[in-house]
Amino acid sequence: MSHNAVENLTSSAVRHRLWHRLWLWLSVVILIGPQTILAANSHFLNALNGYSDDVFTNAIPVQTYSFERDEDRDYDKQPDDWTRRRGIEFRQYVDAEIDYQQAYEGQRSLRIDANGSGAICYSPPIPIDSAHDYVMEAAVLTRGLKHDAAMVSFSFLDHRKKRVQRILTPPVSGTLKDWAMLKVPPVSPHSDVKFVVVGCHLVHSENMDLSGSAWFDRIRICKLPALSLASNFETHFRESDSEISIQSRASGLDPTFNDESYAYTLHLQVEDVTGAVLDEIDYDLEISDAAGPEGRFETSVQEPWKLPVYPPGYYRVGAALQRNGLTVVRKYTAFAVLNLRGRPPLKGEFGWNLCGGEHHISQQDLLAITSESGINWVKVPVWQDAYSNRAAESGEFLTQMRNQSINPVGMLTDPPDDVRRKFAADWTGVSELFVSPPIVWREAANQVMALYSPTVTRWQLGDDNDTSFVGMPNFFETTETIRRELQRIGQIRQLGVRWNVGSAVPRNETLNRNFLVVPFFEEHSMADVRTAVSEVQAQGFEAWVVVRADRVGNQPADPHERAYQLMRRMVDAKRTGCEFIFAYDVFDEEFGLLEPDGSPSALFLPWRTTALALNNSTYAGSIQLPGNSTNHVFFNEEDAVMVVWNNVDQTEEIYLGDDVIAHNAWGAERRLLQDPRTGRQTLEVSSTPLVLTGCSRKLMEWRMGVSFKKGRIASSLAEHEDTLYVKNVFPWGVQGTVQILPKNGWEVSPSPAHVNAAASEEVEIPFGLKVPSQTNLGEQMMALEFDLGVAGIGHPFRVYRNYAVGMGDVRMDVKLTPMAEGGIMVEQTLTNKTNPPESLDLRCHLLIRGRRRQVYNMDGLLSGQSSKAVYYIQDFDDLVAKDLWLRAEQKNGRRTLNDVLEESRVMQMLEESQ
Repeated sequence: MSHNAVENLTSSAVRHRLWHRLWLWLSVVILIGPQTILAANSHFLNALNGYSDDVFTNAIPVQTYSFERDEDRDYDKQPDDWTRRRGIEFRQYVDAEIDYQQAYEGQRSLRIDANGSGAICYSPPIPIDSAHDYVMEAAVLTRGLKHDAAMVSFSFLDHRKKRVQRILTPPVSGTLKDWAMLKVPPVSPHSDVKFVVVGCHLVHSENMDLSGSAWFDRIRICKLPALSLASNFETHFRESDSEISIQSRASGLDPTFNDESYAYTLHLQVEDVTGAVLDEIDYDLEISDAAGPEGRFETSVQEPWKLPVYPPGYYRVGAALQRNGLTVVRKYTAFAVLNLRGRPPLKGEFGWNLCGGEHHISQQDLLAITSESGINWVKVPVWQDAYSNRAAESGEFLTQMRNQSINPVGMLTDPPDDVRRKFAADWTGVSELFVSPPIVWREAANQVMALYSPTVTRWQLGDDNDTSFVGMPNFFETTETIRRELQRIGQIRQLGVRWNVGSAVPRNETLNRNFLVVPFFEEHSMADVRTAVSEVQAQGFEAWVVVRADRVGNQPADPHERAYQLMRRMVDAKRTGCEFIFAYDVFDEEFGLLEPDGSPSALFLPWRTTALALNNSTYAGSIQLPGNSTNHVFFNEEDAVMVVWNNVDQTEEIYLGDDVIAHNAWGAERRLLQDPRTGRQTLEVSSTPLVLTGCSRKLMEWRMGVSFKKGRIASSLAEHEDTLYVKNVFPWGVQGTVQILPKNGWEVSPSPAHVNAAASEEVEIPFGLKVPSQTNLGEQMMALEFDLGVAGIGHPFRVYRNYAVGMGDVRMDVKLTPMAEGGIMVEQTLTNKTNPPESLDLRCHLLIRGRRRQVYNMDGLLSGQSSKAVYYIQDFDDLVAKDLWLRAEQKNGRRTLNDVLEESRVMQMLEESQ
């Protein structure tokens, strides 16, 4: 085999690429690919008969190199038919031979000794085909290596022995106690692949080791049937109410091995977002020789699997190929059923970052996907494309993006190899390049500017993880120098870099409003990000926030929890007042919105639902709901959007307007109908945010404009006077009524009260209020019902406000504890918070229905002090009614504190105490 068959893996450019990622690779000994991880997320596939997560279990061996006696028939300590790479960087004085003393299994291995040069040993070409998938593994051991590393390559060659694909294991260095088993997930060869060559490498960084060794053993190549599911925009994004079909194809179905005949079955299954199985089917596959003399066997399911119409949502498709009853291959894809828009919004502040891993999506499909994603901005890495044969194609892609109202942002990250290798492999980031003299990078940057300007006028230096500009001295002068150089050929409307939350922000002294990228990840609080955004904007920059869900961790990811995390972060980012909001790398394995095949991840629909709803809106605040669900309201020109959730399932009843549409995280929509009697709508609220569009903006403004002058009543029987403030938000005068709906036993007068307000006028409505003696302390919710029929609102509507009972300067806490000998202990703690300080004499009570009250005197409680009254209920289990009433009265004073615990709350408190 010619040395040109396999590219020189230890050239300077490749060395830099390898060692740039060495810190990451060395932390992961077993390499797991995206398809393997995705398949593991599917519930049913793990349970199929005989399937093993070790893909080698059911794979058919193709070639194994263990360097035993039968692989060195001439006893020269060299593997038979293997070759050594020659050249200035591959000195032959480096020893590479079979070692009789060290082995992963058996008695021998291949050893390469470090001695100031690189070394590669190549196997002879091994015949393979493109009908199968291939899995590969190698055992590697290193000792005494500091600057060098060992790795294994698998190079796929065409019929001319020219390399068309290459797979690299992670490099291994240092001194290992035991062998590292490096596994490569299933690889699908290109259609023109005919051979594979194994390479055992000793590679070095800028420095070279003069001692140390690397051993290689049990290098295995095995084959599996190739299984695929049709993958394009139409298969992954389905219009609501349309029929769905799944097309699958299997190839490389060997009819026999080791005198055993094989029969194949294909199992297909569809799950919803929760993992519930919706449909499944089995196909018996007939083997057909489709490639004639090459001995390749393949088959396909000719008729697509027709599925019923599914409602909007996220669905996963799993395919499992079984051989003689044992599952040997599994694949996974997904599709979303949604209401297709056909185009992106005309303008908006949401965007994607495409600076991520490899994907297999055509440009036309990617254009179609982005147009359905609720975005108007996309960050695209352009440097590598500008130096590849894809330059013209990528330029056309960016032009088409811009033509469909999606603005491209060019990312100058990962510079060309001839520029990159001038810097340390472990550099801190792209800032090291740009702070060097412009002559170093000018030519490379000019080529990018010439290709992509004027389509791209906004540029980011580095990606969203590159923090190398943070805290840079002379930051403004440096970025202005970069701007001037780039503007020699291109157009620079804005220039930006990634910044850190909490880092000092320099002043932007240019007239151009450059931008800083602010992360909003799980480690960042809303308050910290809001402060960071404010500081960035105060210094003359735009704030571009990048959001992502939390890390998954070791437990299976709950799709509803992940949706909550992402949607909540998008809502909070919008609340900060930042200019733009970007999704973290959309192809990221853990946080991404898309899979490499173009199918949606479980986070795609939550992103889309939120982005489409909040686009071009302004944060207005929140309103109080009767069930206290958390909500945030955003105003559009004509209407309002509310995003609402609750940590516990809650039913909310409230009138929000006549045209309200409820959207769940997965894209399902329904119009909220009004109760014909009350006019209110019912919301089923859970921890997964519910998005409500089409809400009446005027109703939201009215609710936000209602307040009490005092909002507090002392816990006494005397009548209390207060004033209700109401602002008329309508552009016309209103005449109607407001009725404060009292809680049980409360007295309000007048009831109802008249509302008479001119356009934009705020009116004051006085009222009187008395509360019964057993009223609990703290905030009590009031409902205020307005009837403003003449204002264009078709139904009476309610506004909810908390009203504080008690003076707020004495706090009462209650604790219930079950006792080992039976019964319960009740602890009533009083805290004096008076200011100016008062000494309080209190009489405390425990009242139980049908029982004599228990009394405890608490005298001389000073400000800042707490005291506790303890009661025992020995026969608690025998009580017919387990309601408890805790009361504290100030002797000869004006304070009365109550806490009435209904039986359900009592039982809950006892359960929580355990």
